[in-house]
Amino acid sequence: MEELKIIQPIMNEQFEINELAKQVHKLHVNWNPDLFLDVEEVISMERLNNLMETNSIYVSKIDNKIVGYIIFDIKEKDNGFMRYRKLLGIDTLCVDKDFRGQGIGTKMLEFAKGIAKEQNCTDMNLTVNPNNENAIKLYEKFGMEVHNLSYMMKL
Repeated sequence: MEELKIIQPIMNEQFEINELAKQVHKLHVNWNPDLFLDVEEVISMERLNNLMETNSIYVSKIDNKIVGYIIFDIKEKDNGFMRYRKLLGIDTLCVDKDFRGQGIGTKMLEFAKGIAKEQNCTDMNLTVNPNNENAIKLYEKFGMEVHNLSYMMKL
């Protein structure tokens, strides 16, 4: 087996990326059917193009097969009443169900952390569904801690 590579995708990989995105999206549909729609296209060509233009998406490949991807963005918070923060926010971390438990998620988190350090970020954050126990274990093992709780009420 070839070594894992984390690189920017190309447009003709949209189908492969979308197939992975559907794996995670179906979990969210099951957990929150009142919020998530059961759709076939989670990452469209247009969305992928926008993510690529902003260097916000990277794919993990083994033997030229996409086995995961990560989407993130960097935002500055400087409002005068809080300390300055520069946050790398992870929007999505996805590992193909057939490749989970092999350290790929950890390597993608390390990759994102490296970019955060290069960009002089002060923090790296993400939101996770409380039902996603495997992801929670990964983030805690990586050294992330619960910082905020989010509450919601259906009206």
